Amino acid sequence: MFNIKNLINKIDKNKNNVIIIPEYSKFEVEDEVLYYPDSDIFPFEEFDISSEIKSKRLKTLYELKNKKNNIIITTLHAITRYTIPLKHYYIKRIENNFEDILYELGYTYKNEVREFGEYSKRGFIRDIFLPISNNPIRIELFDNDIERINLFDSFTQKSIKNVSYFDLIPGSEVYRFKENIELVENRINRIQKNLKTDDEVSIEALYSIPGIFHKDKNTLFSYLENNTDFYLINKKDILKSFSEKEKENIEVCDTNLKKAIYKEFSGISIDFLKDLKYKEYKVNFKNNVILKKEKVKYDMEEIPLIDWEDLKENDYVVHSDYGIGLYKGIKTKETILGIREYIIVEYSNSSRVFVPVERLDKLSKFIGDTSKIKISNLSGKRWQSKKKKVEKNIREKLNELKEIYAKRENSKGISLIGDKELEEKFVNTFSHIETADQIRSINEVKKDLESLKPMDRLLVGDAGFGKTEIAMRAAFKAVVSNYQTLLLAPTTILAKQHYQTFKERMDPFGVNIELITRYKTISEKENLYKKIKNGNVDIIIGTHSLFSKKIDVKNLGLVIIDEEQKFGVLQKEKFKKIQIGVNILMMSATPIPRTMYKSMSGLQEISTISTPPFGRIPIQTYVGLYSKKIVRKALLREKSRSGQSIFIHNRVQDIENIYSELKSIVPELKVKYVHGRMKKSKFIDIINDFYSNKIDVLLATTIIENGIDVPNANTLIVDDSFRYGISQLYQIKGRVGRTNKRAFAYFMYRNQLLNEDSKKRLESIKRFNEPGSGLKLALRDLEIRGYGDLLGLEQKGHINTIGLHLYKNILEKIMLEEKVTDDEKINLEFTDIIGIKGNMIIPENYINNSIERMRIYRRISICKSENEVISIKNEIEDRFGRLPKEIKTLFDYAIVRVKATKLKIEKIEIGNGYILFKYNKGAIPKIENFLKHSKSKFHSKTNEIICYGTDDEIKFLNKVLR
Repeated sequence: MFNIKNLINKIDKNKNNVIIIPEYSKFEVEDEVLYYPDSDIFPFEEFDISSEIKSKRLKTLYELKNKKNNIIITTLHAITRYTIPLKHYYIKRIENNFEDILYELGYTYKNEVREFGEYSKRGFIRDIFLPISNNPIRIELFDNDIERINLFDSFTQKSIKNVSYFDLIPGSEVYRFKENIELVENRINRIQKNLKTDDEVSIEALYSIPGIFHKDKNTLFSYLENNTDFYLINKKDILKSFSEKEKENIEVCDTNLKKAIYKEFSGISIDFLKDLKYKEYKVNFKNNVILKKEKVKYDMEEIPLIDWEDLKENDYVVHSDYGIGLYKGIKTKETILGIREYIIVEYSNSSRVFVPVERLDKLSKFIGDTSKIKISNLSGKRWQSKKKKVEKNIREKLNELKEIYAKRENSKGISLIGDKELEEKFVNTFSHIETADQIRSINEVKKDLESLKPMDRLLVGDAGFGKTEIAMRAAFKAVVSNYQTLLLAPTTILAKQHYQTFKERMDPFGVNIELITRYKTISEKENLYKKIKNGNVDIIIGTHSLFSKKIDVKNLGLVIIDEEQKFGVLQKEKFKKIQIGVNILMMSATPIPRTMYKSMSGLQEISTISTPPFGRIPIQTYVGLYSKKIVRKALLREKSRSGQSIFIHNRVQDIENIYSELKSIVPELKVKYVHGRMKKSKFIDIINDFYSNKIDVLLATTIIENGIDVPNANTLIVDDSFRYGISQLYQIKGRVGRTNKRAFAYFMYRNQLLNEDSKKRLESIKRFNEPGSGLKLALRDLEIRGYGDLLGLEQKGHINTIGLHLYKNILEKIMLEEKVTDDEKINLEFTDIIGIKGNMIIPENYINNSIERMRIYRRISICKSENEVISIKNEIEDRFGRLPKEIKTLFDYAIVRVKATKLKIEKIEIGNGYILFKYNKGAIPKIENFLKHSKSKFHSKTNEIICYGTDDEIKFLNKVLR
């Protein structure tokens, strides 16, 4: 049977060549091959076409408009859909001037540009993600003149390099110029009159029918020259696929108006095939591979988890000095010192505190049990006494901490030195590019393993972010150090997946790997136990079977626990008893609260992977009432793009009823179901069929919550989603969206009366939609269900009294004071600076988004070094344009405060003609620095220096604070 690779090699490259295939298939192609896919949404659907497909379609049109000879792979449905007319496809070289018509050209406005076809507007800055560019463009304007053009990183939002020009093209196939919108309105009115109907359709719903926005009806054929060669691959399948797609599209047009619009403006019929000259080939698509692209290495920075502080009005906040209040927004005020911006916090009796934005280090969102929360009273001393009580309790518990740390310091662990040459060869078999924080996490784990102290590390990262790769490198290091590894997984599916992944990567190196699950026979297990005891198995992967007393590991060096939240504390501690000093690596996407507490208190090291692999896009998330119509639409959409779907229903007793219901909703699709109580052989057969793409829809209980990794499965439907916790919902959601193909997740419920906690959980799963949200969701889970135990059960009340952030700050401060830790990142109190003059704000006309301003204020307020301040300053100027004077003053203030804090200055007070520096107890001031620049006096009793006759305060402070 013919292969497409052979076809591409033999065709005439001096003309356009169009290869028509039956349906959307995932290909990795050389740069010379273009792909013109069909839309991945139904007509009039609430979702937008995916940015990846939008980019591929518009790039193909761009290349054809430029008269280049191309190889184009498409489908019959795609090639017959109306698009931007050839003569109106906008291409303009942008070099010196810029006319802002991005919205009209079909770009979508976003606060931050992350996907193709998006743009943002901040003062004189325009960010644009061109469908033909790997990185978005940033231009800075002065009126309409361009001052700079940069490429920037869509993840970090930081500029990468300067460019001298770019080609501006449409952001989508829908134009929004006045004449286009009027044309649409006139056409809709005409159809409504002809049908004599009151049916309506919004302009936004018509974005899936671009043909209605353009006067001329053009398809891809309009862009092709007359000498184009056409190739039809499996013609019978092409016609069948087209017919099915049309049938489904017409079915979702649920009004006569929509049917009429679709019929007139979606595209042309396939009658043209009668006159089209083409060559026909038969191809087996099952193992068909098109030439692979070379992997391009992108410099990707780590994405910081800075969004924990996002606030909504009336959220509970904690001020370290005044207590728990309600956030009431931001207010700009003119004071005697200058214009400042303040966070308003309301306390009991409607009293308010205006917190200056430069002191946001004192303010944090309350994370704790809000059901019994009490707003603080500003008039009493209750808040201070609460803080003192918490501090006293922590100090009492400190001896416990010291003992734990002493044991860790004194206990001798198993040092895994490894084999540098072999490890390097193993690393080179990794086919992806490591992200910045994946590399950091790898180095942290490697350092731990080589240390003489036992490793106890938690690795947190979303599904598909590369935790398994880090685990494999750790296990390989253990093996080449002549030690054995145990890998514990919560489910048979996940254990089997790890087994296959490890085998695939490590077989060429002769590593002996075995799998132990409940499905093994007694004799099979007994044989395995002997091999493990004799040291003939390097890596043992299993479920709860690994807890068996019969397992005697000869030389255990490393234990890896995946999805650690699934196991109890005693279960996890059991491995430490098997082998004293064993290294332990735990992995999770949403760690349980206790594990988070341990990591936060320093009792356990934590590595966080928050940066998604290059090309990963957010999952489109829908939360709402169960609807057969929506279920059918979702499952058919996935099938139309050759994908598979997962439907979760977690009640075994009525799963067969749901199976029958699904069969009636989508009779044309192949549906199978699995659950934990079915026969082992049947379960394995169905899972294998799903992996082999023989099943369209897998109906399952949460047994597949961990472990199913089918890149082709990109639609998820969760029935009765209110029954699950956040961690579970997030794990389930992680079964889809593991590639750069857009995924859809539907969290549905049949009961309209949800309780408050269920509503919050479902709101959270929709709100935290970006890749890397697992750790944020775990914190959100703490807000919803309160606390477990950090240093003992009695600590729960203390955390809920003052909130997690403040509790953590007090804990860190005491640990540093008592030398329990020497972590330089832990800050004590920042210097309080009073009386600094000048306007010190981020003007609204510079950054108009209040949440964005607050994020920046907070980032500046918690800077611990001059380099951090300068880095943020450069980033802001890059993203928002030339800095106004007010922001420069804010950054000057921040640098002074960082310097003063390092010198252990408690307070700086600026008065009329003097500046007072009050040092912390025990700090030794350098009076000579002050005497060089002003008349100064040192008061030893109060540990204060007073300087007189200073003019420019900022300049003076920068001189003396050295």
